[in-house]
Amino acid sequence: MMLTSPQSLARGLYRRSRGARQEREEARFRTRLQVDSGAPALVLSPHWDDAVLDCWSVLSGEGEVSVVNVFAGVPGPRRVTLWDSITGARDSSERARERIAEDGVALSCAGREPVNLPFLDSQYRPPPAPSLDALDLAVSGAAQRARRVYVPAGLGSHPDHQLVRRYGRMLLRAGMPVTLYADLPYCVLHGWPHWVDGREPQAHRDVDPFWLSYLDGVPEMPPLRSADVVRLDDARAAGKLEALRCYVTQLSALEYGARGLLGDPEIHRYEVHWELVRPGV
Repeated sequence: MMLTSPQSLARGLYRRSRGARQEREEARFRTRLQVDSGAPALVLSPHWDDAVLDCWSVLSGEGEVSVVNVFAGVPGPRRVTLWDSITGARDSSERARERIAEDGVALSCAGREPVNLPFLDSQYRPPPAPSLDALDLAVSGAAQRARRVYVPAGLGSHPDHQLVRRYGRMLLRAGMPVTLYADLPYCVLHGWPHWVDGREPQAHRDVDPFWLSYLDGVPEMPPLRSADVVRLDDARAAGKLEALRCYVTQLSALEYGARGLLGDPEIHRYEVHWELVRPGV
């Protein structure tokens, strides 16, 4: 008989306790954000670049669009995190202000202007993460109505992306149409699936299990391959690349980590979205 270590028992108890707390929080959740078919679409971007990376087709399209950067607070001075150090920063508060300015320029390429919420990025904040109610209070203060909300799929397990995804799922339960978007650069660690970029399937490369491993906690997901796959034409892909190049402090490190993929038009021209399905509908 294999004995369970005390560490494993502790981890299991912690996961069950956290799951129970989340269930109670979700049961109590009531949103202030109103559904209005005549209101702008609302793109919830966890950080200062996610909207451009993953929703350029929405930003550069017709109709009104509101962009809210959720974890866009400025940390205290005289401290630098690992990621900011990798990107050459010496002070994270200064780097945050630089990124705010970069994002404003990038989004202006699509004629959009962001609203930055005061929550700190996970690299800056101590636990716990903001509550669903705190997120909702801040989001609904920035955009009182929306016809649809776009949230990240959480591919790659970034805690900020997953928290915004969880908030989006709660909005769906309240009657708001919600769309998930695939998260660059995490989602292309193994390249685009063949059903996204139209290449011939390869016998020894299947991206679907990789994506599905991050979507187990989303019972509202439709079948993976039912996604709306957007292929930007050359002009719109060039416009997206121009906007991405505005993120001067981030692009070198992101490009290196993504093996140069983000600058490849056959990577950044594709965007993948899923319309979530309300339980019981």
